Amino acid sequence: MPGQLKADRYAIEQEIGHGGMGRVYRARDTRLGRPVALKMLPAEVTHDAELRRRLATEARAASALSHPGVATVYDFVEHADESFIIFEYVEGATLRERLARHRFSTEEILDIGVQLADALAVAHDRGIVHRDLKPENIMLVPALSPDPSGRVKILDFGLAKLREPLTPATPSASTAETATVSTAAGLIVGTVNYMSPEQLEGESADARADLYALGLVLYEMATGANPFLGKTPTSTIANILKLEPPPVVERNPVAPVELDRILRKCLRKRREERYQSARELLVDLANLRRDLVTPGRPATIAAEAPAPFAIPRGTARAMLIAIQVGYLAMYGAALANLEAVAQLSAVLYKVLPSVPIVIGFVLCGIAVRLYLLAALGFDYPDLGRKFRWLFPAVFLLDAVWAASPLLLYQKLGVGLGMAFVAGLAYLPLSQRWLLYDAYSPTGGRTSALKPPPYP
Repeated sequence: MPGQLKADRYAIEQEIGHGGMGRVYRARDTRLGRPVALKMLPAEVTHDAELRRRLATEARAASALSHPGVATVYDFVEHADESFIIFEYVEGATLRERLARHRFSTEEILDIGVQLADALAVAHDRGIVHRDLKPENIMLVPALSPDPSGRVKILDFGLAKLREPLTPATPSASTAETATVSTAAGLIVGTVNYMSPEQLEGESADARADLYALGLVLYEMATGANPFLGKTPTSTIANILKLEPPPVVERNPVAPVELDRILRKCLRKRREERYQSARELLVDLANLRRDLVTPGRPATIAAEAPAPFAIPRGTARAMLIAIQVGYLAMYGAALANLEAVAQLSAVLYKVLPSVPIVIGFVLCGIAVRLYLLAALGFDYPDLGRKFRWLFPAVFLLDAVWAASPLLLYQKLGVGLGMAFVAGLAYLPLSQRWLLYDAYSPTGGRTSALKPPPYP
């Protein structure tokens, strides 16, 4: 495909994406000398009348919109038994790609949410329901100026539903156009993971289905996880229909309570209980964003707390792994010097020198450190919360072992030995802050903060 010339004008350069509705290529408009995105059906389904109709519907839906948050359609071409759409070429990364490697702050979530809600409001006003909003269909464009407008773009209107009327900005009886694309009863159209309950039950989707999907996207940005995602599509559908999403603060303790309220309203099972329009949602998101940056904001709205240390996540994880390895080495040394350790425990803790007691403490310590080492190695997402639960036991064990440098006081000297004792005593607390850096921002997975009580 690269190197081919489509419609005697568009030179294909490389494939940049594909999905159920077609393949997308970066191409160059040889007449205007500009890069474009070309979306066409795969060769094996080129003659499928239904898919060609959907492609034409997508072109019509997107071309009816003029908004910085929607990728602009330049042309729809039918040439030599092929149909394809010519879009503006959007530089950047999809939201799905960013979710895999980026930690979104509350301000970023609100900024993106405001732009998406504004774009959906325009689409809904024009009678267009997207029906397949998801992170893969949202492009984040690198900021070229301090003005953030236009940095988020909605792609792929392949499943868009057009409601009448499809009117121009200034409607008139002579120019108004009517288009209705119906969905057969019981037919599920869209991506299961982000579909609203009514879509899954085969009901007709309206604008409130898009608001449900948007709420789910923002929830995933805030917590790092889709709350309904199951092991199979069937279990995901069951979760969407039956389960309520956990409060955002359970996974992101620094999220404002108002953000949790907004997202939970978006995710109501009954569409009558959700926001009834994108503009209504836009107002709430914009107000919350304004309150977060305005001095003297209400105390009930908690701005996102900065991380205690500006340590990169990878560095924090590496330091935590090094700490666990160091503890394991110390336990190994204790096992090699059981008698000496037992004698020291008798002096420090006023207990009878007992090798079995020392062995018991060593084995408990080894078990805890191996658990933490494995969790860090596999990057277990909820390690912050798990460590918070383990912390009392970890602190007790580490406080006992903090005296171990005194075994070497004759070699180290009293001053240096006490310095090592103080360092070991502080290590449990330092791990809390390192875990905050490593696991707080993606979903609030943190040991440093406890969730506020949910009202």
